[in-house]
Amino acid sequence: MSNNSSLKEKGYDLKRIGDQAPKTLDDKIRKGIDGIYENSTSPPKYVIDEAKYNSSKLNQKTKSGPQMSDDWIEKRIKKDQSLTKEQKDDIIKALHNKQVDRIVSQVDETGKVTTYKVDVNPDGKTSYGKTKWP
Repeated sequence: MSNNSSLKEKGYDLKRIGDQAPKTLDDKIRKGIDGIYENSTSPPKYVIDEAKYNSSKLNQKTKSGPQMSDDWIEKRIKKDQSLTKEQKDDIIKALHNKQVDRIVSQVDETGKVTTYKVDVNPDGKTSYGKTKWP
């Protein structure tokens, strides 16, 4: 995603931080956030990406709240051993200051990826599919 020319045309200059993206379908499955990107042309300061395959949806019933909610993201950022303390603190601060774009990259059965903005409802539940991102 970070080298996507259409994103640059829309004002994003993203650099992946933390864990590297899987290279093949055989790569070990990791728990946590699928992609964290720092945007050098903020706002937003960061983009947090969760990948979903086919008809998968965001899990609304995790122990830390709905997937991609503030609590869910913050818990995973704090546990992420691939980030420095400074990076963790900065991402959490940006999250609290509404400087983070939350997105879902939906992969269909043909491999086509469509990216959507995640909406957080007043009750804390999360959803996507209404607004394409960016």
